[in-house]
Amino acid sequence: MTPVAEHLEQLVHIIPIGYEIDRVVTPFQEMKAHRVHLISMDNQSTAHPTEQAKTTRQRGFDERNREILLQYGIEVEIHRIDMFDIITVMETISRLIVQEKEKGNRVYVNMSACGKIACVGATLAAMIHDVQLYYVRASRYSSTKREQYEHGLSICEKAKIWQLENFRFALPDESSLLLLNYLARSGEERSCDELIRYLHALHTEGFLEEYWNLGYEKRRKLQTQYLMKLQNRYLNKLEEAGYITRRKVGRNTLVKLTKTGRYVAAVSGMQQDT
Repeated sequence: MTPVAEHLEQLVHIIPIGYEIDRVVTPFQEMKAHRVHLISMDNQSTAHPTEQAKTTRQRGFDERNREILLQYGIEVEIHRIDMFDIITVMETISRLIVQEKEKGNRVYVNMSACGKIACVGATLAAMIHDVQLYYVRASRYSSTKREQYEHGLSICEKAKIWQLENFRFALPDESSLLLLNYLARSGEERSCDELIRYLHALHTEGFLEEYWNLGYEKRRKLQTQYLMKLQNRYLNKLEEAGYITRRKVGRNTLVKLTKTGRYVAAVSGMQQDT
């Protein structure tokens, strides 16, 4: 019987891009890659002529980068998102990082070929997931339309790459992240009972029994235990970290995601349909 070959680690680069070419492709004069994920702008939903023109121009840069990378023998995937929405940027890049790392691949993120908002999102995602972040230095900037067409906004006469050191960020545990993503998807307050039912649906340890189907006495006893467990194991820590807020409405406690919590949910890299 022929043994199954072990998975060979692939080198994967994630590159949010704007009107750049050299800053995208020059690193591969020195660095290797099996696959590149290009993250690009999608303005197709707008009917404004100016925005449509920008989208058309961006498509040109996308395709020229794709052609060059393919010539280098690198697989290319293009992901089109709203690059001005930092939440979307972080969600997309974090999800790709998690997917590639789960396959056993080594991930790099280029944060120099895009605008400021996407750059911040890419930097946070790379550092939180502890993958190599790098910046490509420009030799000079394009001064003519022809130079912009050939090189993008920046001209890199040779590969000058800064490898950035990662700061250490501690994300909450997996179940807490799932709760944050659940709150992010709902976009509104949720009761503790709804959170318990969500944890039960995920087969979370300690929330396996359906108390709502029990008789009154058993139901009240187990519900109280679950509520205490939810508060002590998850909600107290999440509120202390500033990721959620809680408020009492009668006998119910309603939980809401904060802006900070929304960022943490976005950068978790979890699938949004989890």
